[in-house]
Amino acid sequence: MKNKIKKWFFKTCPKSGRIVGINKKNVMLKICFPLLGLAALVWFLIRVVPKPSRMEYPCQQVAAPIALSFVAFISSTLVGVGTWKRVRNLWNARRVTLGLSVLLIGVLASGTLYVMSVDNSLMGQVIRKQIDNGTDMGRFIPIDAPNTPMGVAKGIHPGRVAWAYDPKAAAWDGKHGLYSDADNNSQTRVNDMLEGVIIALTNQKTIDKAWDELFRLFNYKKGKGAVSYKKGEKIAIKVNLNDNGGSNIIDATPQSVYALLHQLIDIMQVPQNNITVYDAQRRGISAIYDYMQPLYPEVNYQNWGGFVPDVIHYSSEITDKGSMSLARAAYEADYMINMALMKRHSEPTDKWRDSAGQTGITSTGKNQFGSLEKVPPLHFSIRDWSSFRGMGTYNCIVDLMAHERIGGNTLVYIVDAMYVNPKHNGHAVRFKRAPFNNGWTSSFLASNDQVAIESVVLDFIYSELPLPANADNFLHEAANIGNPPSGIAYAGKKLVSLGVHEHWNNPEQRMYSRNLGTGKGIELYRVPLDENRAAIEYFYADGTTLHYKVSNADEVRLNNMKLDNTEGHLCVGVDKTTDYRLEAIKHDKVVATQRLVLRNLQPIITCQTKEMLLNGSATINEDGSVEFKGEKGSSNGFIAWKAEIPYTGKYYLDISYEGGNPVPSYLYANGKLISENIGYLATTGNKRGNFIFPIDLEKGVNELRLEHPGRRSNKLYTITIAKEIN
Repeated sequence: MKNKIKKWFFKTCPKSGRIVGINKKNVMLKICFPLLGLAALVWFLIRVVPKPSRMEYPCQQVAAPIALSFVAFISSTLVGVGTWKRVRNLWNARRVTLGLSVLLIGVLASGTLYVMSVDNSLMGQVIRKQIDNGTDMGRFIPIDAPNTPMGVAKGIHPGRVAWAYDPKAAAWDGKHGLYSDADNNSQTRVNDMLEGVIIALTNQKTIDKAWDELFRLFNYKKGKGAVSYKKGEKIAIKVNLNDNGGSNIIDATPQSVYALLHQLIDIMQVPQNNITVYDAQRRGISAIYDYMQPLYPEVNYQNWGGFVPDVIHYSSEITDKGSMSLARAAYEADYMINMALMKRHSEPTDKWRDSAGQTGITSTGKNQFGSLEKVPPLHFSIRDWSSFRGMGTYNCIVDLMAHERIGGNTLVYIVDAMYVNPKHNGHAVRFKRAPFNNGWTSSFLASNDQVAIESVVLDFIYSELPLPANADNFLHEAANIGNPPSGIAYAGKKLVSLGVHEHWNNPEQRMYSRNLGTGKGIELYRVPLDENRAAIEYFYADGTTLHYKVSNADEVRLNNMKLDNTEGHLCVGVDKTTDYRLEAIKHDKVVATQRLVLRNLQPIITCQTKEMLLNGSATINEDGSVEFKGEKGSSNGFIAWKAEIPYTGKYYLDISYEGGNPVPSYLYANGKLISENIGYLATTGNKRGNFIFPIDLEKGVNELRLEHPGRRSNKLYTITIAKEIN
């Protein structure tokens, strides 16, 4: 009876039963809404204005959205009436144009206020954001003593987090080029690190057997039997591309993604078209795509297939439909691989604004926000530093960690810690402590225990950078999901624990309870790597010139041809697309290998962008380039052109560009959307870049359009349609 009465009066969270607004589907309450709204407003003003901290009281959490809904409703009515009177007067005065303008503005204003009045959850978000504005985020100090584990350790080696560090893997000087450039990272050293951490999670000694054991154990726990990967099964790789992956704001490192694809495709024989690499909250993937697509052209890059609605049901607070929708690539995947970053999400400030970030760290937990359709409604629930939250409060990341299609479907958790991002949109920072010694972190972490790997990431970041208050609240909740400090009945409570959480003894020794032999918590396992082993430091092409550098090898071979030097460049004649393989030989054995594909693209048609049809924010510059110069996020523009193609088949678009705004564009061919990810990289000086994209075209005239939503873009010079010569 009590629950029936509550649901009759109020809109409640479907899982927790928490009141989030009034039930406006109730006819009587619709009639009484003005009285309820007025009462809520008076109650809110009397209680909260004299003492703002009362805003966190449950009664005020209910009253505030209702009160402001009432204010929005009254404002909507007043604006509507005022608009109508003004329009009528202007119409009578025969000032029709001005009258229509006033009508349009009035309808928009009144409509916006009305929507806010009927959407209590939206009003709640607005209230909470405004209340947090200008407040102090505090500073994180753990409430649990070092080496006091909580939760139940997971994995073949319970609680193990494998860590590989090679200072020579991340070789960028921090000044020249992009951190993601091929000459700034050693691909074979990255390969070795990822191989090392994956093997360390298992009982095996080789990478093929290690992956096989991970697949078998995963499928056994899923009730499929201890079977390995089967051809046709889909793998979703969730990477972090928060800033579109084309500049020196740190996103997923292309060399890291390559190392993973190499192991899955070349070693485990996973078909390329069964793999999707994505971040559904962003469209850009240019650095990864440019580096990877020639080698693995059939992989699905940033093509997550839209969203499946009503998949995720949160345990408290969140009722937004968009936040419940999951990327189809994740929903349909047989295996999820969560490949996150080591990133501090927020730099603590005593005057918070939304741009400062929402929470303490972004790693494998928050990484999955990029699998959802709509993220802003989740933000308040992860602001553990807020004076309205704190330790022992609900955090939606825990729901994602426990969800059967996300955390429950994850084969392995990997952290790409080649470069640490100090903020959600920041540039790489060096770590001062040993072994980094004021260098890049140049590391990889991996685990089958998500709580453990999040705990280690947090400790690493906290040892070098301050964090906002209560940064590990979500880990306390996740480790004890069956009986969390918040008392929330999480949807995954039957799992009892999602993993083990603890803090290491100190940032110098980095010892957890299993390292010390004092408890059943985390084990931080350091993968042994000899940084003086044979390695390919770089191997890349600039036009038709191959550049290479190999260290600590007895011999270097290119396509089985011995080279005279371990470092240099070779000019190659490319009359067809050619696969080059560089090998480092030590003691008559191949110890390091790297592939590179050099395409031969024969131009069919070259179009000058300045000669195309320009629309909206598309603008011609003095140098003849076209640039999208939108001044607002809602700006839009396109360039369109026609191309006569000799015969139906596969072609390539070669887009010549320059600039520091690598925001991707949409590509349409004959009215059909082909890709949302026509991406670019940031360039320096007068150096131009080229974005190569495969496209199927029909014989005859094809109508092409490059559309750019949002603000500024790079300068675009020419777009060439070319045919590959094999």
